[in-house]
Amino acid sequence: MKKLLFAILSIGFLFAFTEQVSAQWSIGASYETRNEDPTNGFGLRVERSILSMVPVVDFNMRAHFSFFNDDAVVTRDDQNFSGDVEAYDFGLALTAGAKLALIKPYIGLGVGSENYSFEGQTNFDETNLFWNGFGGIELALLPMISPFVEYRISNISGSDQINFDNVSRLALGVSLRF
Repeated sequence: MKKLLFAILSIGFLFAFTEQVSAQWSIGASYETRNEDPTNGFGLRVERSILSMVPVVDFNMRAHFSFFNDDAVVTRDDQNFSGDVEAYDFGLALTAGAKLALIKPYIGLGVGSENYSFEGQTNFDETNLFWNGFGGIELALLPMISPFVEYRISNISGSDQINFDNVSRLALGVSLRF
């Protein structure tokens, strides 16, 4: 009985102690789906807390990377080509979130670069700049681990061969805060 009481008090103390200390770094991984081929991929993100003097709002600087790969049919010059499509992007963003008990809604705005390549009957490779806006919710179920859901809209500029206009993406993942 003493061991159980000690374990409960220890866990309670750990939760109370970690709530008072603000995490400065976060590393996250996600499964992502988007409305363009390739549709399924994975993402990584690293965040650093900035402007920690503000009491309720949490401001972060984020670096993110996503990778998508799939077999697809691409239309170019009114012809269909099948082959392997690979896309990856990376970028920087600023986020702002409100700390509300166990949930943290957040929004952000960023810029980045996307590389799109197609290998099949014809090959082409394209790199473009983009801006994105996003919003999401993190859940603070455990002190250091936060599952999240995020929706992102990107507008890719300079795309000559493929028509990307407002690519949307849904990400489901987990962040580790330390």
